[in-house]
Amino acid sequence: MHEPAVPAPRPPHRTVLVVVEEAVIRELLAVHFRFAGFFPMLAASSAEARRLAGEVRPDVVLVDPDVPATADTGFAAEAVPPLPLVLVSAQAVAGCNAVLRLRKPFSPRELVGEVVRLLRRDPQRLRAGPIVIDAERHLITVNRQGRATPIELAPVELKLLQCLMARPDHAIERQHILSSVWGKGSEVDVRTVDQNIKRLRRCLEEAGAGDVIRTVRGVGYRFSSAP
Repeated sequence: MHEPAVPAPRPPHRTVLVVVEEAVIRELLAVHFRFAGFFPMLAASSAEARRLAGEVRPDVVLVDPDVPATADTGFAAEAVPPLPLVLVSAQAVAGCNAVLRLRKPFSPRELVGEVVRLLRRDPQRLRAGPIVIDAERHLITVNRQGRATPIELAPVELKLLQCLMARPDHAIERQHILSSVWGKGSEVDVRTVDQNIKRLRRCLEEAGAGDVIRTVRGVGYRFSSAP
């Protein structure tokens, strides 16, 4: 008599890259993420994390940047598109465009819950600095001092803003903007980029966003997430 075949377990829906130097904490987080249905990839250093992220793109990266071995989070921002970065730190970390920051000490269960909620967010929503884009509803808002101001943008201006906000605090070349917004092989030249950026800046500044689009001489433009 043959035993009934045991169905193979369903593969996890999400992959999380855990970058923590301390082995005990790393393994503890792995247990909690597995229980929540994640496949955890574990790295004890930023160099190892960069290698793993290059082999299998994770859905989210969790980093403890408080020690030198794991302080370099650049690999997340350099990925195309950038990897969602979650920082767990006892102190403020400058220069990191994290989508979520959690303070130590933390509960592993609460941390996993925050990551689950993060990944449940609508992928059509994009947030950087004071601006939130809901692409599906074509709704753009500037949030300052608890007040949300809606902005009306033309389709090209919206694409420009999405292109810059996809990699905040990074210089984006004019040619990359051109191909992303108007398509490769377009006959539009870079002067059109400059003209549309000028109009976009004016709209954002009138809505109270401030000087969030900065010119990078000889390169292109950068969206600044800092106030």
